[in-house]
Amino acid sequence: MDLGKIKEERHELLTRMRDSFQEELIACEIREPENENEPEILTVVLDGIGETGDMEGGIGEFSLLDDPDREYLPQLFEAMSYINFKLPCGSYSVDRDASLLCYRLTSPIPMGLSGEGLFEQMNATMANALTVADLYADMLIKIAGGEKELQDVIGSL
Repeated sequence: MDLGKIKEERHELLTRMRDSFQEELIACEIREPENENEPEILTVVLDGIGETGDMEGGIGEFSLLDDPDREYLPQLFEAMSYINFKLPCGSYSVDRDASLLCYRLTSPIPMGLSGEGLFEQMNATMANALTVADLYADMLIKIAGGEKELQDVIGSL
């Protein structure tokens, strides 16, 4: 696997996506990584999301992360099991191809909920997901890349 070629292709794809957004007059930019272990990030201004008025809009950040190193998958899976046991809601998981590490929080929302009530429910769910995912995401990413070991997770719990 030629990492240079992969990074070049990903840069071209993010550039193409940026250009596509800009053609539609959507403000965006590609941020260069601060160090070589980080990916480029396409930051997009998302108008029309959320409440109308002063609270309308958001920022989306899109990047293409490297696959977890297969050598470290057993440690990653075990670390996820220890962490998931401690989480108050949601769970970390890996997709079928073991190429995507994610945090998932599924929250049932009543079908009859609308307007401000629906917005408040969505806001609370998103806040919970962001708060809980942030607790251990960095550690799991480092385990997947071989930068930390399972004992680091066990010691932090």
